[in-house]
Amino acid sequence: METGVARLRIDLVGDHLVSISREANVSDAVWDQVYMWWTDGASTSITANRIEINIAEFIYKMAWLRHGWKSLGNELEISDEVKFAVARTRDEQQIFERLTAALDNAEFVDLSPLALRRVLTECQIKNVMALLRMKNGANFSVPGAGKTSTALVVWEFLRMKGEVSKLLVICPRSAFEAWLTEPRETFNRDVNGAVFNDLGIATDTEILIVNYEQLENSSRLERIERWVQTNRAMVVVDEAHRIKSGASSVRWMACRRIGTVATRIDLLTGTPMPQAYEDLRNLLTLSWQQISRAYFSDARLQGLKRGGVFVRTTKVELALPPVKIKEVEFEAGVIQKNVYLALCRAYAGTFGLNSHDASFMGRKGRAVMTLLAVATNPGLLSGLVTDDSYLNLRWPPQELESSVRLLDAVQSYAAHEMPAKYDWVRRFVEVAAQENRKVIVWSTFNGNLRALQRVLGPHKPALINGSTSPEARISELDRFRRSSDCTVLLTNPQTLGEGISLHHNCHDAIYVDRSYNAGLYLQSLDRIHRLGLDKEQETRIFILTTKQTIDQQVGRRLELKIDRLARAMDDVGLVATSLPGQDNDFEIEELVGFDLLDADDLYAHLKLYE
Repeated sequence: METGVARLRIDLVGDHLVSISREANVSDAVWDQVYMWWTDGASTSITANRIEINIAEFIYKMAWLRHGWKSLGNELEISDEVKFAVARTRDEQQIFERLTAALDNAEFVDLSPLALRRVLTECQIKNVMALLRMKNGANFSVPGAGKTSTALVVWEFLRMKGEVSKLLVICPRSAFEAWLTEPRETFNRDVNGAVFNDLGIATDTEILIVNYEQLENSSRLERIERWVQTNRAMVVVDEAHRIKSGASSVRWMACRRIGTVATRIDLLTGTPMPQAYEDLRNLLTLSWQQISRAYFSDARLQGLKRGGVFVRTTKVELALPPVKIKEVEFEAGVIQKNVYLALCRAYAGTFGLNSHDASFMGRKGRAVMTLLAVATNPGLLSGLVTDDSYLNLRWPPQELESSVRLLDAVQSYAAHEMPAKYDWVRRFVEVAAQENRKVIVWSTFNGNLRALQRVLGPHKPALINGSTSPEARISELDRFRRSSDCTVLLTNPQTLGEGISLHHNCHDAIYVDRSYNAGLYLQSLDRIHRLGLDKEQETRIFILTTKQTIDQQVGRRLELKIDRLARAMDDVGLVATSLPGQDNDFEIEELVGFDLLDADDLYAHLKLYE
């Protein structure tokens, strides 16, 4: 039987991990209690006699060492490295708190030594001043506000002061062009920018650009990490909402790893919390790594104001002409209604499943996509085998197998009913073509895009989706922008919702369908409503919804999410510029943008048809 005083040893592993080791006289029963305390809700690595925990989580729980360990007469030995790391982390939290409490105290900074080619707007100058007083930056301005050039100016200022050296930009491929061309338009000096590849990084590279997908390769990640550390690099995470899912994402983990060796981290996105406060929490724990997740409570995040730890330029401040958003409602066709009702009855049981079931969100996400498809065109179901846009769902749908009549109707749907949304789009585009106006049509489903490509054939539509090659994408965009014969662009928000500007060529957009993903919707809106529009230019958005279907549920949930984002970002104009007035590289779960509250709301809708 073990006797004597029980002792734990606490050491630092690397820069951000604390090791808690089982030493003398710690029984199995006591060690189990220690293990339960330190691993509950934390990211840990456990061996038989040791627990490793992030320093931020350690600090959050360390009061236990006094109240739950030493008070019982036990001993512990804490290394000086841990004590230093704790002090450093507490300093980080104090820095964060000071920033949130001093919103209007950004000192004037003389930018004239930078010899900028581009004249910054008043909002951009204000944002630069605020970002320069932040240890790590976050620019949550709306698309078109100049986040790229603002980040470049911050980097150049810190580079000239000797605080940083080079710049790593992590972004989607669609943003490569902007990061390669913006330095030439912003600075009077030549800046060597390069896209990361397997051939090596030139020694004179000042701005290294890498996309999220490349970070999934361990050897590439190691090379990038070494480059960042060796060159005292500032790291910019552009379109940061792409990694809002946090530690469950390989890409988020890769960005976090790079962040541990970065001199500074800046987050750029116009939609930092498209779903909930958890999104914003995941982003801030990426840039403020030494602060515990628990510190970023919903209440604390809700209390943040722009100018403290983030900046945001709103559409109102950009003085954009107003956007007109109208909801167009349709009655479901007879066959469409019958198919939809059959699916609702079947899915009501699925949505009653326990939310802790491992397959909960995956199964429900697929049900959501099926209902969204049928709300526009039940004929899409018959293309499940060949249509990759339909996420490889099975055909025939199990929910319809008991009804031969409905299966036959779906398979020959085009012969029985013209989808009402398609007919409306056809008539709208015909009028637009006569008036020399171009139209962008958005749909989550490739099946809708291909069907509309046939319906709109006389107008020679351009089509861009996830399978479009980079070369074809450039060609199709050029054709849409320049050819008088091409009146319409058919595309997905998940494909073309970021990184391009269409506001000089197109002022009408139609949403055939929308998912629950508020970020995709908001980003896509800004392709045609952004800085650079003439003050008299009218921008029109049309949202097509089928009555008494999931379309209307999605609309209500998006309104709540956008309102929450507007309040968090202190942007009262966001709702007015993204929702109808009263007169009206994604995984499936990410694409759907579906959370538990969405599931509860949809379940209530499905129960009506049981």
